[in-house]
Amino acid sequence: MSNKTIFLLASILAAVVLVFNVYAKKKPEDEEADRLFDSLKRPIEWQGRTAPEFEIRLLNGEDFRLSDVIGQKVVVLNFFATWCGPCKDEMPELNSYIEKHEGDQIIFVGINADEKEDKVKDFISEQSVRFPVAIDRDSRVQKLFGVTGFPTTIFIGVDGTVHIYEIGPVMNADIAFDAAYKNNLGILKTGKAISKDIYHKKLEELQRSKPLSAEGKEDEQVLTGRAKEIAAKMYCPCGCEDILIECNCKTAKEIRARLKTEALSSKTDEEIIKALNKEFCVRGKKTGHDQS
Repeated sequence: MSNKTIFLLASILAAVVLVFNVYAKKKPEDEEADRLFDSLKRPIEWQGRTAPEFEIRLLNGEDFRLSDVIGQKVVVLNFFATWCGPCKDEMPELNSYIEKHEGDQIIFVGINADEKEDKVKDFISEQSVRFPVAIDRDSRVQKLFGVTGFPTTIFIGVDGTVHIYEIGPVMNADIAFDAAYKNNLGILKTGKAISKDIYHKKLEELQRSKPLSAEGKEDEQVLTGRAKEIAAKMYCPCGCEDILIECNCKTAKEIRARLKTEALSSKTDEEIIKALNKEFCVRGKKTGHDQS
């Protein structure tokens, strides 16, 4: 039998197998189809969007606040879970990239999916994770960036915007990051990186441009300074999943009233949000979303 004949038979067999798989496979359920569509459109929706501000406590005891490094370095957020196989698969590639760029204008931060600290520390040790990691309590940062699956990696440029929103494992970091990183080095060299003040002004403009009821605008005008910043990045714990500053339920109003009088200077944003969630949490009770 000639090589040509063997190749032809192999091609026919491959086509038969492909057709069989297509017709044998069940059509995805509506929910699965929605998830697939969402995973395709979300990276496009986030491209060029100003990255939301957040602060989180790292496992090493330090606090990481995005605005403290925005405009100075590229920030790469890696959302992961210890039970996630693809998260483990991509870790050697991320570690290798970090090692190659040690001391450069790029930092990675791991954001864990609200798991127990001992599990996360075991994962860090087993995978030899080379970047700082934080546990995302109540999935607050995950919600801010619209993350619904793991791993998800988000590349934030020195202009304060999202350049890459990667859903799934990063299998070749050079291909995934290099072009965007070199572009950001150019921005830094030309002095066009965003400043902390301008970054905060952009966030305020975005917040003001969001459609709110007259009542919501009234509440937002009363909150100022740090209290307003906290309300803009905290999710209302009533079960409605709205940003606190936008939510008009009874619980949100009570929390905003507390923020107006709370002594904030001695606590981090994370500590304040955690305490407010603990005090006012009515999760699972949709009746808690009382418009009165």
